[in-house]
Amino acid sequence: MKYNILCLLFFLATVANAQTSNKPNILIIMTDQQTADAMSNAGNKDLHTPAMDKLAANGVRFTKAYCAQPLCTPSRTSIFSGKMPFETGFVGNAVEKDGQWPDSLLMMGKILQNGGYKTGYVGKWHLPVPTTKISQHGFGYIENTSFLDYNDGATPSYCARFIKENKDRPFLLVASFLNPHDICEWARGEALKMDVLEDVPPADQCPQLPANWQIPANEPKIVRDQQKTVGLRTYPSVNYTPEKWRQYRWAYNRLVEKVDDYIGQVLYTLKKYGVEKNTIIIFTADHGDGYAGHSWNQKQILYEEASKVPFIISKMDGSIKSRTDDMLVCNGTDMIPTICGLAGIKKPAYLKGIDISKKLTDPGKNLRDTLVIETDFADNEDLLGISGRSVITNDFKYIVYNKGEIKEQLFDLTKDPGEMNNLAVNTAFKKKLITMRNYLKQWCKTNGDKFTAGL
Repeated sequence: MKYNILCLLFFLATVANAQTSNKPNILIIMTDQQTADAMSNAGNKDLHTPAMDKLAANGVRFTKAYCAQPLCTPSRTSIFSGKMPFETGFVGNAVEKDGQWPDSLLMMGKILQNGGYKTGYVGKWHLPVPTTKISQHGFGYIENTSFLDYNDGATPSYCARFIKENKDRPFLLVASFLNPHDICEWARGEALKMDVLEDVPPADQCPQLPANWQIPANEPKIVRDQQKTVGLRTYPSVNYTPEKWRQYRWAYNRLVEKVDDYIGQVLYTLKKYGVEKNTIIIFTADHGDGYAGHSWNQKQILYEEASKVPFIISKMDGSIKSRTDDMLVCNGTDMIPTICGLAGIKKPAYLKGIDISKKLTDPGKNLRDTLVIETDFADNEDLLGISGRSVITNDFKYIVYNKGEIKEQLFDLTKDPGEMNNLAVNTAFKKKLITMRNYLKQWCKTNGDKFTAGL
């Protein structure tokens, strides 16, 4: 009898282990402050990104992916909770401190850990939860999160250790890089945190200015006013010449290329330890960068360059046909539902994001036709009381702020992808403006968003 029970237990354990080992590994690679167009696979000829190109060549690149809010902590809290920043309350940058994150709000690591995955996180953290509180965030292996010189250079090595130790069981690993965020230091003439750049070439040897590099007419004045409030440390670009902007784009491109090298090392590790073909890779960024569009450096603004991010789902076994997809994606609200779908784990019922993995098997499936994202301007952790929302459809984009004489912007993204012609002041588009305005009001009411512009 005792022998039979032992045999049964062994059989059940074997079955359970087999079921677990069939699950795919999930690797999330995240850069910081990378705009969606800063990849050579996106058609950018001013830089070369072979690792990102490899991901695109073996997966689906979503060309209309946005962050929930173009600022570090708000975006990251959205990615790792599945909720919008206005829902979590983290709408500005926040310090790493215990007691801020509600216990009722599950974090990504915990959700996958509960689903039988080994969990790891390497690199930039910038979340309002102590890295030591593994019981809350759920990442059993967490390394290289402190701000030190050359963090990005160390990240592939820490990732390799985790992959080597967990190659025989399903894992979730987040590889979080800091660059091209060092463009902030470069812009104010400071030493870079991650790498060293050679001296910038003369402007005539640097990338051309984007077609939308000038400040557009009928822009809400409040967005430039807050630049003066925050000061030149954050926005040294207010005095930039066209030549300086060209050099800015050169430096930014070099920082993207540097982080691409490190991403390539992580991808090689998958192959080295024999898990490449059973690993699904999601590549994204926490937010974008102005990249000289509208004469803007940094983030926070709701223009495309700052709010639009890379989003690629890839697998190196040839099972995902390479293509682009123009469905609207929010990497904040959609990340956890997507990895739950990939892992066969039930997502928390309160999450409203969509499972993007359904688009991998059914490219024609329409999961979303309208997206709402947000912003709250801040001087790091100090909020300035200037908030905004954006409603994005396949063709149009509506932006509204809570202050200022001109509060609204409306752009036809098909005809004006650079967002230079504000149709909100054009009476011919009054009906479209009212439609977008009413959509946002109803969306706020439905989702419990207290934002109002008093319109």
